Amino acid sequence: MKNNKIITYIKENYKIIIPLSLILVLFIAASVYYKVRIYDTYKKDTNDEFYQWFYNRKYEYTGTVSTNRKNEIVDFTTKDYDISFDSTPIYYQKKKIVIFTSDMSVVMPTLNCSEYLSPKYSYLTTSKNDNHTLTTKKYNSKLGHYFLYDGKDLYFFLDEVKLKIDNQEITLSPLSYVIAENNKYVTYYDKKTDTFKTIETTSNSATAENDYYKIYVSTDNIDYYGTNVILTSKITELNPINMKDNK
Repeated sequence: MKNNKIITYIKENYKIIIPLSLILVLFIAASVYYKVRIYDTYKKDTNDEFYQWFYNRKYEYTGTVSTNRKNEIVDFTTKDYDISFDSTPIYYQKKKIVIFTSDMSVVMPTLNCSEYLSPKYSYLTTSKNDNHTLTTKKYNSKLGHYFLYDGKDLYFFLDEVKLKIDNQEITLSPLSYVIAENNKYVTYYDKKTDTFKTIETTSNSATAENDYYKIYVSTDNIDYYGTNVILTSKITELNPINMKDNK
């Protein structure tokens, strides 16, 4: 009986009910869109002190880090210098955090030399017990005994490595990097000593190695248990690192 009354009521008032229903649906859709839009466009700006090394000179400056609600970096700007950012790591002056303003490959020698793309504005946080966490779009997780590579010349190390250039051997601390642009020079930055140096080499056999890998930095390949593995130069074609655990 009640159902019949409801049906009769709808039939008698459909000209009013249908427009009101459409208005209600549009209102709900607009509210959802507005909330999603606000969530996606949220940005928090934080000023801090940073430094980078360029051509044997250390630049210290104030920068603005813009993050979204997931604490992912969406932009980075400077106040003191007009810098054309490349793969040169950006170090916080008073925090154990490193920002990468270009795409990087995360190379995993302990996982069959797998490589994944870490997109622009990823950053690495080191805890008190020296665990390294990578934060980037859709990814926030600890890294193993890996290293980062820009697809060209720069290698960034999470662990201590021995850099061997001709008859020289240099110990590089974690969070250091090496640049091997050609067969004549190898440049390194050691985080612990805050040392930046370029060494002339007579060969292209410079290596960086530890218990987990041996990298021929001048020729961009890894010695993987006696097998020569060439690193990917077109790193934008790699799967993003958030897909790592989906395989």
